[in-house]
Amino acid sequence: MGDTTHDNHETELRHHYDDELEEIRANLVDFGTMVLTNVRHSGEVVTENLLDEVADVRAADGPINSRYSELESKVFEILALQQPVARDLRFLVASTRVLYELERSGDLAVNIVKTLARLDGLPSDPIIQSLLNRLSISSAKMFASGVQALASMDPQIGVDADDEDQETDKLTRDLYQAVTERQEELGLETAVALFRMGRFFERIADHGVNIAENVTFVVTAKFPDEI
Repeated sequence: MGDTTHDNHETELRHHYDDELEEIRANLVDFGTMVLTNVRHSGEVVTENLLDEVADVRAADGPINSRYSELESKVFEILALQQPVARDLRFLVASTRVLYELERSGDLAVNIVKTLARLDGLPSDPIIQSLLNRLSISSAKMFASGVQALASMDPQIGVDADDEDQETDKLTRDLYQAVTERQEELGLETAVALFRMGRFFERIADHGVNIAENVTFVVTAKFPDEI
């Protein structure tokens, strides 16, 4: 009877542990959705020249930073108090990486609108405006794929992510070329700001790729380039 009691206790502890891990995953998805909302908002602010909404994007970063600290503490608490092995350990280690990718993307969304504010709006060049619009959409799409990978734990999203990201990379290069060709009329300060903005969008997409690739690692024990 003592063995049965012990077994029941072990089973109960395991269920509690599984619930904690699932709660972390669900919170990562929620956190990713928070960041994605602000990433998309930053793109709208830029492409529609919504200077009066710059402060809204910046203000939204406060709750994002708080949520990051809360989730990071929870992950490290489980790592310290439990003895995770195999997939559970991969998941917790990957969670620390994913949290970083999410938090940095939130910072980049703020950097984008701060750059717009310093420019006092985009230059009235239809080609640059079009490229930035397409880049912001492509960047948010890649970041959303990373969040979707967390939600579904589908390893294939990470396998395909690098190829999917080629569109964002091309749009970034096209923006750089367009700005370079117009540097004299734009002025050096504006040109540099546009280069920076393009780089911020590209980095958000890269963070989305990294998130999806970490999900692949959790599920398969391999990163996509090893499969």
